[in-house]
Amino acid sequence: MQEIKTIQDFYNQSSSLITTFNTFIEKNSLESTVLVDHFCYKCGSSETFESIRKLLESESYFIYQSIISNRRIAVIKLKKGIETTCGTLWFLELSDQKPDNSQINSFDHVEILGNGVSYEELVNSLTEKGENVIETKRPHHTTHDIELSDKFSVKLSRVPLINKIKTEEMM
Repeated sequence: MQEIKTIQDFYNQSSSLITTFNTFIEKNSLESTVLVDHFCYKCGSSETFESIRKLLESESYFIYQSIISNRRIAVIKLKKGIETTCGTLWFLELSDQKPDNSQINSFDHVEILGNGVSYEELVNSLTEKGENVIETKRPHHTTHDIELSDKFSVKLSRVPLINKIKTEEMM
């Protein structure tokens, strides 16, 4: 993936991610069953993290940063949301390089929530439709993930990221 140097680079590079995501949503008839929560860009270096965060500062309503799993994670509410077939993506999770240096610069995942269906119903529905739904347990939260390519996935989450931050970090 090319380096993101301008805000236009950021939106242009996210467009293939959105096409892949929309295809998944349409294939599984999820347009009215899920809400899009956020998408994630993983940085291959701390310099990339700093550069993208700085680039997005003037293009955002706010940036909230914390340390999760020994690295910086910034949650950014974009002024210009990205349209998907199941709603507008307003939030970006920008992830600094992991301590083990295992990340490369790439859009990594889109996280979705059930809309009018429970988390368990969503997991079961996607499994019944033939999707390979994998439970992924992490120290900060558990998700069910569906790989759409070797570097991009959809993650099912129980709670919006912003609510999780308010509950766990701001109280």
